[in-house]
Amino acid sequence: MTIPPVRTFLPVRRRLVLHVPGYEPLSAETQRRRLARTLHRTAASWGLTAMAGTGEASADGVVLTFPTRLTGPDWATEAEIRILSWDDLIARDLAVPLPARILRGGVALMRLLVDGTLARYRAAHWRYLLFVALPVAMLAGALFAGLAAALLLGGWAGVGLGLALGMALVFAADRRLHLGHLFADWVFARDLARGTRPEHAARVARFAAEIVAARRRPDVDEVVLIGHSLGMALLTEALAAALAQEPEPPRPAPRLALVGLGSSLLKIALMPEAGRLRAAVARIAAAPDLAWLEFTSRRDLVSFHRADPVAVLGLSGRGPRLERIHPRAMLGTAAWRRVRRSVLRAHRIYVTGNGRRYFYDWGLLACGPGAAGHDPFPDRLIGPDGGLATAPLEHAA
Repeated sequence: MTIPPVRTFLPVRRRLVLHVPGYEPLSAETQRRRLARTLHRTAASWGLTAMAGTGEASADGVVLTFPTRLTGPDWATEAEIRILSWDDLIARDLAVPLPARILRGGVALMRLLVDGTLARYRAAHWRYLLFVALPVAMLAGALFAGLAAALLLGGWAGVGLGLALGMALVFAADRRLHLGHLFADWVFARDLARGTRPEHAARVARFAAEIVAARRRPDVDEVVLIGHSLGMALLTEALAAALAQEPEPPRPAPRLALVGLGSSLLKIALMPEAGRLRAAVARIAAAPDLAWLEFTSRRDLVSFHRADPVAVLGLSGRGPRLERIHPRAMLGTAAWRRVRRSVLRAHRIYVTGNGRRYFYDWGLLACGPGAAGHDPFPDRLIGPDGGLATAPLEHAA
């Protein structure tokens, strides 16, 4: 069956992608391998040919750049993907002994209750409270099991057994269910909101410099800024800083798009201390000619599903175009079963690749022929044979 033409358009030939990962202790090279696998899954799903090259790190180790290419029967797009990494900051958090991480994370969560942030989370998207409660429930379950064992056995032997069982369950929850990681995540979020760690500001400034340089690139058609999870908060501050530094880049300038994937922007922006981040959102909302998209899933408890950050924060300006994805429609049966059993897998679905053709596909967002936020999504743009389902315009020589 032939898909009728949507409209004529100018396919993207060269794209620059700045990708900011979420709060995961994965090196930039590990992230590169993940994204390369994702690109090859895209090619397999759509009948395309993919190429992903090796990575080259910047002198300071913050940026890892690698070339990619997707090719269809009548189109080809090259993308320079630059991973803006901050895994070293995450590694410092996770190097803190587990008891201290749990204590600090517990204090951070208690403050959210006291200052009304949890109520604001509930108003923005009540299901997010399930993610807030997850580490608390794990810890409470381990402590309850230890207490129950102590009471059943009684005496000093019971006390010893209860302590041993409780500690064993806590360490098991950390190893299997990332308990310490979840508590460290809240400490990081609180510190980022308060602006108490100079290394956070330094990394945001480094990312902003990358954005400024990207917007000056005359050799690319489009610059796409992608933020996954908590990385979207860092990317938002960086983009606002870049816009303040250079509101109008030299012409001709590439199109600019901002894409949030399972964004945790509101996780921080709804905290009372996060005035700097709210100001950054306001600046972006007022930016002309910026395509802003947010992809979320109801299955993803770690994001604020279908919540417009501009509207939720009561700011003026234009919020993102909100798109809802369904992991079941993206994946094969076996992959879907794994995702539905894991909160973290459901949160990574945006970057781990599709098993089926779908309107959302990270590989085509990063390396496809359609301009982000301007052209139709891939399900309308690409035909059954991988060729364009609409008539392309000719590029100028």
